Amino acid sequence: MYINTLTISSKGQLVLPKKVRDKLKSNLVSVEVNEHNQILITAVHDVGGALASYQKDTPLTFEAIRNKAWEDSISITEKGSK
Repeated sequence: MYINTLTISSKGQLVLPKKVRDKLKSNLVSVEVNEHNQILITAVHDVGGALASYQKDTPLTFEAIRNKAWEDSISITEKGSK
């Protein structure tokens, strides 16, 4: 078990000590606060599929979707500048 006192910055940030980061072996963590205001920090090692529920059913490739979004943003920008 490892216990340490951390300070929360004015921006709401805290720094995990290197010993903790090394133990987690991940730069991505989930944070859970339970009903007793205890904080549980868990390493997230694989996010593959984590965003799959947001995927839209479309036959378009990623490049086609990106290009359409780019064209739409240019169109909106041009309309706003007139």
